Amino acid sequence: MAGRAAVYCRISEDPRSTEKGIARQREDSIRLAESRGWQVLRVFTDNDISALKGNKHRKDYEAMLEAAARGEFDHIVAYGLSRLWRNRRERAHAIDVLSKARVGIALVKGSDIDLTSAAGRMYAGVLGEFDTAESEIKGERIARAAQQRAEEGRANGHVAYGWQRVYHRDTAGNVLSWEDIEDPEAARVVRGIVADLLAGLSLKAIVKRLNEDGAPTPKGKGRWISSTVRKLALRRMNIAVRTHRGQEYPAAWPSIVDRNDHDRVTALLTAPGRSTTKSGARRHLLSFGIGRCGVCDSTLRVVSRGGPHVLYACPTGRGCVGRRVEWVDEFVAQVVCKRLTQPDARDLFARDDTAGQEARSRADAIRSRLDSAADAFADGAIDAQQLSRITAKLKPELAAAEADATRATAGLDGELLSEITTSDARQVWDGLVVTQQIAVLSALGIRVTILPARGGPGFKPEGVRIDWNEYDSVFEFKGPR
Repeated sequence: MAGRAAVYCRISEDPRSTEKGIARQREDSIRLAESRGWQVLRVFTDNDISALKGNKHRKDYEAMLEAAARGEFDHIVAYGLSRLWRNRRERAHAIDVLSKARVGIALVKGSDIDLTSAAGRMYAGVLGEFDTAESEIKGERIARAAQQRAEEGRANGHVAYGWQRVYHRDTAGNVLSWEDIEDPEAARVVRGIVADLLAGLSLKAIVKRLNEDGAPTPKGKGRWISSTVRKLALRRMNIAVRTHRGQEYPAAWPSIVDRNDHDRVTALLTAPGRSTTKSGARRHLLSFGIGRCGVCDSTLRVVSRGGPHVLYACPTGRGCVGRRVEWVDEFVAQVVCKRLTQPDARDLFARDDTAGQEARSRADAIRSRLDSAADAFADGAIDAQQLSRITAKLKPELAAAEADATRATAGLDGELLSEITTSDARQVWDGLVVTQQIAVLSALGIRVTILPARGGPGFKPEGVRIDWNEYDSVFEFKGPR
């Protein structure tokens, strides 16, 4: 019987985009249509798209249903019914559309289905239910295996950067088991990134160093970028923690980063208010809230008012205070470096981490509550509006806990700490990049307040107040007048 036909082809997974499976489906389906004497008007193809959950856009599938509703063809030819549908919602919708359009289905591997009859629609529904169940059972097996791997602390997929995989085989060469051990070169790169961040280096500076050193990237090719560096530094797996669906498990691989260093660098990179500057933008010494207005306590910003000089100024627009950047930076450097030459300088960096531990525990608990809410939404236990209310309430609490953790864990890399607390403190200071200098000020808990100017033009040391660790002093500064 003559008729008009459309061919539909779909493959769930084709990571290399070879489309070989699609080609086989197309050839077999066209051959079936031609054997029936049908004219193939169009081939619809969705490659590398799963149909189980129905949440992925199948462009050609939707176009095919629209064409069917317009009466453009009489038959859909597919390799198997599972190529058309895997989930119940899509199947029910399509059966309704195709039955009204009086479009039948012919399968290379299966029988024809007449959707214009109740028996045909029932047959399509029953066969489709088997396909759905097959996919769901497979998904349950995969999910259970993934859960077991997480509970055993084993990696999921390829070995991560920082470790190497060792396989244990039998005499015939078959793999019996495997384990991930430290990769000395890659682990050294990860530890170097963490150390550089704690020493105050910016992501941009670390990227530059890694590329200049020719350090191997996680992909084994290409160049380092800031997002890669940040991601490596924040991984929980660095401290041998395996995560799965919001839960944490002890990992089977060895830790490559000290736990305390990891907590400090996490607090540093996730601190509320932390911002990234555009390429080429310069950070100034009083960045990250170190500089404050002595009138309204606003965080100072750097401005240029058309002249040759750049100023630290109040951001409110009221003109509370303003002072030349180079004068203030030099004054702060003199005060800080003179204090760091004293015998008790290292004591200024000593911190009781009890508050930090409490803040981190509080932040972890809030994250757990957020994860639980997300899981409850996914399981249908709460609706989107309830999830939104929970999130809106907990996000500010999380930000506050993370801020407390950041303040409590401020610290310096041990090597930099040793160098800066010597009689050569000023020489060391001048050799630091500005982000390292900022790290020193943050570790000291320093706050620099610009007071309203008095007594005419020029820099007045008494117009800058430096507070830190209960030490409040102003040293004489012979600045420009």
